[in-house]
Amino acid sequence: MEEGDIKIKVVERNENELRLEIEGEENTLLAPLTSKLLENENVDLATNSMTHSLLGNSILYVKMKKGDALEAVESAATSLASEFEEFGRKYRAAIV
Repeated sequence: MEEGDIKIKVVERNENELRLEIEGEENTLLAPLTSKLLENENVDLATNSMTHSLLGNSILYVKMKKGDALEAVESAATSLASEFEEFGRKYRAAIV
């Protein structure tokens, strides 16, 4: 695995729940992703936790009121990426 690569494993997936294990990630990525998920009115619960402090693997858990949890995660990640890109553009413009 190269630096910057993120390994994601589906630990559990059923009709309205999803549990992902994200290797090598802590709150840097998962805190904003969890917050973005909670903005979705179809998300009932979104949490993240560390599986083991030395391994650095985290678990993202999503429970839906309705809809597909994997689609909700993909949508939240896409939205965050867009927000970070916009921030980057504004930051570069501000420092010129």
